Amino acid sequence: MAVGYLPFAGSAAAADESSWMEWVEVDGWVEGARSVRIRSPHDALMSRVWGRLKLSAEVDDVYAHLSVDAQKNWRVEDETGIDLHEIWAEYTAEGWDVRVGRQVIIWGKADGVQITDIVSPPDYTEFITRDLEEIRLPVDAVKFRLLGDEVDMELIWIPVFRSAVQPSADNPWALEQDIPNDVRVMVSPVDEPETSLENSEIALKVSAFWSGLDVAVSVFHTWDDNPAMHRTITGNDEGEVEIHFSPEHHRMTVFGLEFSRPLSDFVFRGEAAYYLGRFFEPRSITGNPFEKNALQWLGGVDWTPGNDWSMITQLTGTAVVDHESEMAAEKHAMSATLHVSKKLMRQTLTLSNMLYYDIGEQDFFDQIKAEYAVRDDLHLFAGVDVFGGGGNSFGRYRDNSQIWVKAKYSF
Repeated sequence: MAVGYLPFAGSAAAADESSWMEWVEVDGWVEGARSVRIRSPHDALMSRVWGRLKLSAEVDDVYAHLSVDAQKNWRVEDETGIDLHEIWAEYTAEGWDVRVGRQVIIWGKADGVQITDIVSPPDYTEFITRDLEEIRLPVDAVKFRLLGDEVDMELIWIPVFRSAVQPSADNPWALEQDIPNDVRVMVSPVDEPETSLENSEIALKVSAFWSGLDVAVSVFHTWDDNPAMHRTITGNDEGEVEIHFSPEHHRMTVFGLEFSRPLSDFVFRGEAAYYLGRFFEPRSITGNPFEKNALQWLGGVDWTPGNDWSMITQLTGTAVVDHESEMAAEKHAMSATLHVSKKLMRQTLTLSNMLYYDIGEQDFFDQIKAEYAVRDDLHLFAGVDVFGGGGNSFGRYRDNSQIWVKAKYSF
């Protein structure tokens, strides 16, 4: 009798699997990357295998998404492990939707620069050599949107604070500070905001879409992703100066404006963010941070002349209100970017160059890369990251110029 039930059981199992596959989608990618430092000692700045598994399901008006990262990193051991990247559920109705869970939130119009795109904190484990898609960290949030024909409203509530990720001490991208021999340094644990309703972050964005013009205004009541390094200065019996660092995240409010306007082969874009209560580091190791207001802005032009050419140029700036000479940041700072790309070989080969230039510091970061699509699911990359100039912006990473290769398989 048991044998007689086997075909029926197999048929039922197949039906269940077929039903399951109808509403669950599985995809993801695996990539391996390796680099060699151009300067001595010519070691590897990047050596990792990184994979992401994504599960998506849609039932009626509900859409759910789960993605898990797994990484083996031979250069930065802290990166090795399994991590929950995103997990959220979204309900869509006529004229509105709501998404709840861990998610990446993207704002802004800029290319490779974050002005108003500050809801998801950055991961600077490999400085800015990664793509922005890899730099943005997900946040635990509720995102509610009202969707109109010409105007959308987006309200975001983030109950759990997440800070930016800075390079750890064993990371070649970590910067060492020059400390005099007669100075002793102690660092307390970072003072992060506790999870509470009062410490929540909240953001509001209103976007308008008119014929040939996209405009958005926003306000974000948040915590600074990076802690301010407060100091307490004392002396000891040995004649040394003791500096006790107390890292602390502070509240701030950011007002944003962004727009884009296509015109023929061009797209004009702009962004501005005005910070209330941002902390800036001092020039001296014995100084304390300064609380100031500041304006960050960007203006750019995209040009697509045809024949698979693309060019994006941008000018960015920062202006500090009531600037003081003891501050490490300048009163006015400006940078420029130039992104040029060209597709060849029936669009299977993409050559690109992304240049960041700090006008005040007169230093730069230039990433030149080639991407070849062997198949739709297999892409090969090769590139060079060059840091240069004598300034203290990109120039301080000059020893980390590297040549790298990467292979990415998507499924």
